[in-house]
Amino acid sequence: MSHAFRTIIPLPRAPFSISHRDRLVTIGSCFSEHIGRYFAQYRFDTDINPFGQQYNPGSIATALDRLLSAKPYSTDELILQDERYHSFDHHGSFSLSGKEETVSAINERLQQSSEKLKQASVLFLTFGTAHVFKLKGTDRVVSNCHKIPAKEFDFEMLSTEEIVQRLSQSLDALWQVNPAVKVVLTVSPVRYFAFGHFENSVSKGRLHDAIYQLTQKYPQCFYFPAYEIVMDELRDYRFFADDMLHPNKLAIDYVWEQLVKTFIPPKDQEVLQEIDEITAAVNHRVRNPDSEAHQKFKEKYLAKMKALEEKYGFDFSQEKGKLS
Repeated sequence: MSHAFRTIIPLPRAPFSISHRDRLVTIGSCFSEHIGRYFAQYRFDTDINPFGQQYNPGSIATALDRLLSAKPYSTDELILQDERYHSFDHHGSFSLSGKEETVSAINERLQQSSEKLKQASVLFLTFGTAHVFKLKGTDRVVSNCHKIPAKEFDFEMLSTEEIVQRLSQSLDALWQVNPAVKVVLTVSPVRYFAFGHFENSVSKGRLHDAIYQLTQKYPQCFYFPAYEIVMDELRDYRFFADDMLHPNKLAIDYVWEQLVKTFIPPKDQEVLQEIDEITAAVNHRVRNPDSEAHQKFKEKYLAKMKALEEKYGFDFSQEKGKLS
């Protein structure tokens, strides 16, 4: 009698595939940023978190709305805290010491990403928590509190109905502008125990329930089980960072591999393997750069880069510089 000793999460059959002809946008938590960086590393046209990391569905919906309207931010929408100007819609990575400088950086990215979203083939949305902070006296959900005292905010958990309604509004508006875009929905495997262990479970449950309803409502939406892969298939602390909450690189690498199997056809996967070979060659430690063997090694990989550049329009200028 054989034993598997492991839960394997069956990969869902995606109703569409992703190739290097596609344009991708990722919005959401740090997990969406990791996945976006993998796509970018493999030369996919990818715009990653145009507002910085965002965790709750309300903030993500607000980001979608603002990208679709492309309405520039004004300096009146910024707040000053700890000698830096911040936007409640943005991650702290956008915060700078000058008001005009901050709003300029935000608007430059907004305009670029607005065009990318309107032309995107696939949009990845990763939700981390159903918990939200709202500015007191308003119904405004903030993406980041920017270390402003907690007394300035109301704290609550969105209901499943609120999540579905809010995201439906934004997705309907998106498909009015870009009818062809497919939407991949995921739940971040990062647990938010700062809100309470039980509360984290309730929050993740509401996200899953909302996503289930959205996938039933919209054929353009598809759920990728990143959460289940980490929590059930990689059910071991060796796959987590030192805080025991965030997946480590080994886990993220594995989820990326499953995502590739789900969305990228075998022929396109061969291109990813070629890029891996080039990356390994560029990082190869050279003992004798003047040897005939190394010259042949260089010629081989320069030819590989040239072939991919001509076929797909990739840019290997940095790699070529390191190899020469």
